[in-house]
Amino acid sequence: MWNDLEEYILKLAIKNSQKTGKKTKIVEIGVGKFQTISKNLSKNDNIDLIMTDIDPDNENITKDDVFNPNMNIYKNADILFSIRPPAELQEAIMKIRDKINATLIIKPLFNEDLNIKTHKMQLKNYNRASFYIYEK
Repeated sequence: MWNDLEEYILKLAIKNSQKTGKKTKIVEIGVGKFQTISKNLSKNDNIDLIMTDIDPDNENITKDDVFNPNMNIYKNADILFSIRPPAELQEAIMKIRDKINATLIIKPLFNEDLNIKTHKMQLKNYNRASFYIYEK
């Protein structure tokens, strides 16, 4: 499942790079301890990746609070994604997306619904991965 989500994001990034002629800027919000997808995406030459968390566990993660975001981190981002963000963070993540007009992907917990009331995100099934997407 994680490989499929990573593959989908990579395909979006490559498509974006081909369209714009520049690297695709991706920001993972609330990376936590599960950094496999971001680490793999960052190996691609067409991607500029930033990982954020309110409590970074290493120097590769930028400290940020989605309720009081540093918008310089997100400026010019093409894709935002978050894996299993708690329900109370989801609306704040959408507000960041709205300010920069990026594609947003949220992968909630297996049995969890989204807590975003301001936008209708589309449920996407890609191979074995299921996630919600709001495209710019």
